Amino acid sequence: MKIENQRLAEKALQYLLVGSQMDGIKFTCEVSAISLTFTHYDRKEDDAFVLTIETEWTVYDDVPLVYPSSEKEVPAHTEEQHFKHIWDIKRQKVVNVQLGHRSPHLIISFESGSILFVNGHDPNYEC
Repeated sequence: MKIENQRLAEKALQYLLVGSQMDGIKFTCEVSAISLTFTHYDRKEDDAFVLTIETEWTVYDDVPLVYPSSEKEVPAHTEEQHFKHIWDIKRQKVVNVQLGHRSPHLIISFESGSILFVNGHDPNYEC
């Protein structure tokens, strides 16, 4: 990803997500996919932002030393463990959003210090 495209994408994601709260979850018919809803309760003009995740993801309690570089490196979790991760960050405000440097991994930071990491690397498809 070109650096100017990365910066533009990060600015757009920051506008859409920073200050919002993750307040909804929808399990899709595909076992590996999930949709998370983020809502700004202090901005009346904005609708909810829905993030559909179709790749590996995890929630860290704090910033890891190194983020995974591919789907294979993302810690494997059961559906119950994923639900617990989401439960732990529900209604927390988003304080930062960034994209990975080598691949467009989505990294969402919450007020508690927890981080939602969504893999953005795929050798066969554009993420």
